[in-house]
Amino acid sequence: MRYPIKLEPDTVGFMATSRDLPEFVAADEDERSTLVNAVELLETTLGIYIDERRRVPRPSEAQDGEHLVAVPASTVIKVLLSEAMLDKGWRKADLARAMNVAPVQVDRMLDVNHKSKLAQLEAAMDAMGHHLEIEVVAA
Repeated sequence: MRYPIKLEPDTVGFMATSRDLPEFVAADEDERSTLVNAVELLETTLGIYIDERRRVPRPSEAQDGEHLVAVPASTVIKVLLSEAMLDKGWRKADLARAMNVAPVQVDRMLDVNHKSKLAQLEAAMDAMGHHLEIEVVAA
């Protein structure tokens, strides 16, 4: 999942925005730092969608002058887990029951700032009748 990000000069350096995620804004004093910050702030923005039980808009094709910023794989899996829950009409408590875990564990699995184990995220998908597949593509 790679989002096209537009960088524009502003009063203190550069500002980054995304056509796909209107809530996303990153800024810093130079282009490189702004793009580095964009990764963390993209994760934060996706976390807002998860917390608000909303579907995450998929990235569109990059346009001229835009930079593609990749979302970490663990965050992509959390987005997919959240959307699988929406598809089934499940809340966190439903997934916790299905996995026989404490609700706080599901909270952590969906928290983009928490480093969840891949095996735990796979178990969550399995509990909902989904199978997680990982694919490597050329950059």
